[in-house]
Amino acid sequence: MPAVEGVADRGQEHFVTALRLTLGCLLAAIALQILLYVRPAPHGGPFLAEWTRYFWHALYYELLGTWLVALPFLLLWLALYRRPLHGGWRVLPALQAALMTANLFLSQIDHEILRFLGVRLNLSFLYAYGQPRMLTDALFLDVLASDRGGAFVSLLLLIAIPGGYAWWAIRQLRRNPARPRRTLPFWLALTLALVPPLAPANGWRQANGLFRLRKVEPLVIAVATDAYAGYADWTRPADFAALAADHQRRWRARSADPGWRFPDPERPYLRVPTTPPPAPEAPWNVIYLQLETLRGLEMGALNPGSGRSATPFLDRLASQADAALWTRASSFGMPSINGLFASHCSITPSARRYITSYTNVGFLCLPPLLRARGYRAEMYNGGDTDWDNSSPFLNRWYDRLRRFPEAGGRDRTIFRAAAADISRLGRSGQPFFATIVSVSNHSPFRSREPALDIAGHDRPDQRIRNTSHYTDDVVREFVESISGEPWFARTLIVIAGDHGFNAGEHGLPAGRQDLYRESIWVPLIIVGAHLRLPAGRHDAPASLLDIAPTLADLLGIRIANPWQGHSLLAVRPGEGSGFAVRDAMVWESPDWTAVRDPLDGGARLYATRTDWLQRRDLAARGNRLAEQLLARAAAAQRLNDYLLRHDLLWTAQTRTGAAIDRGE
Repeated sequence: MPAVEGVADRGQEHFVTALRLTLGCLLAAIALQILLYVRPAPHGGPFLAEWTRYFWHALYYELLGTWLVALPFLLLWLALYRRPLHGGWRVLPALQAALMTANLFLSQIDHEILRFLGVRLNLSFLYAYGQPRMLTDALFLDVLASDRGGAFVSLLLLIAIPGGYAWWAIRQLRRNPARPRRTLPFWLALTLALVPPLAPANGWRQANGLFRLRKVEPLVIAVATDAYAGYADWTRPADFAALAADHQRRWRARSADPGWRFPDPERPYLRVPTTPPPAPEAPWNVIYLQLETLRGLEMGALNPGSGRSATPFLDRLASQADAALWTRASSFGMPSINGLFASHCSITPSARRYITSYTNVGFLCLPPLLRARGYRAEMYNGGDTDWDNSSPFLNRWYDRLRRFPEAGGRDRTIFRAAAADISRLGRSGQPFFATIVSVSNHSPFRSREPALDIAGHDRPDQRIRNTSHYTDDVVREFVESISGEPWFARTLIVIAGDHGFNAGEHGLPAGRQDLYRESIWVPLIIVGAHLRLPAGRHDAPASLLDIAPTLADLLGIRIANPWQGHSLLAVRPGEGSGFAVRDAMVWESPDWTAVRDPLDGGARLYATRTDWLQRRDLAARGNRLAEQLLARAAAAQRLNDYLLRHDLLWTAQTRTGAAIDRGE
């Protein structure tokens, strides 16, 4: 590289300075990432249990974040590469250094928010946590002093790394102007300006693990991602009262239990009982099996026309005299946390944001509710709960969250370990609530035990039959292994799919999120000799929202709650319900189902009773009806999103989480 004597007065000299400032900032950002991962989490344990799934991606995307901040300066100096410049241009390197320092400063704040709360530093965070009372509750000195990652280390890093970079950058800008200035050939400068951000940007475009991207994306992208999701839910709907009244009217229309009232105009989901609970009895244990991507299509008891059933054991289990099967149960589509929150907390997910981003919201969820009544609650999760940011919630809900990274996604290993633990729980004499989350039946649906395969391997709809059959056999072994335990006779087993899957049945690319029948129809089974369990087949609509209210009813719990679902012990067909997830939408009534196609935005209309699998689109003749039904879904979702955003599910004190932990 040639050297040029004298003061830098062309873009090429400024470019080298800008490049040096950029590389220095990148090294400092990488140091912050390393310190984020090597330090323990605030309350002990690793920051992320399966850190290798994230760490290298985080380093990779720091390159993108750093270059995005620097790119305007690099491009400007490229445009002025050989043009003589006056001294006034020298303010720009100082501005770049200041922006780079600010990026490091804010990135460190972002890291600590991620460590403590599981969310990112963006406008949504500031909106939720920027209130004086929230800052008083959440911050600071006592929390930072008890940080297992080192008392006040967070503040030390906030000062040391950005401050060290600023000191170094000032020294670079104050270099003796008499010293020779290096320059680069224009082609090399152009390459260094444009190529580094292209690799992570392309990886970003190709990535299908959006949860991981949300956790490792640089701060500048996190802010942009939040802005892209929009802020329409910040503003109270002008028709709030009408939306609230419509929700309550529809809830009452479906409920066969008149003993509830809605007392709070600002919290329209909140309902309180007007009749007492049933007489207390000895507690029942509960085992909840959340089965990954278990679709109604694959279960012979639900879809007998599909040929050989992929779930022979579940078919037999559902036909037992002490079993109840809901044949038309719906989930909320992918991802799994939609099903987790719907079943545990009876809440519809947000249309634009993953529900685990609402770390400030007080949910009323079944595990802590039971813990407050003397239950032991444990979860055995085959997935990576850091992936979807459910770890902060699960660690609060359950006495213990056990994960199985060593199982490599093999459900049999997970269920065998869970069976041994649950047997010990049962023998302790303490009632328990145990959840097992399977993982093997997940895209791309790789066979775990090929000897159990019942279909081909070329298409997703074939492979999912194989992995569903494997899951069915794992559940068979699990149930058989615990059925001889003395506590088993007083145990309820709940089995549900977390969501369905689009395998191309309606013309969309396989795996694309939609809300057609195959994506939301899931089995729902409750087994147990409980006298109040309505055994048999039930063809009335149900959803994962109904699991928590139903179990609470069976367990004799009748308290004020914000649950959207109903106890399936007392339901009627109702008027229908619907929701939206990103570009897809559905509304289902006893007679009609309307679906918004996420690819072309068009409305689809199907006869619910006679065309359950949605083979014949009637929108050409009933488009007005389809749009009317979808407008109802959009209205219900506007209300839900607003209530989530503003923590208006039940009571204001749930912001601290204390009321949840007490089960109030």
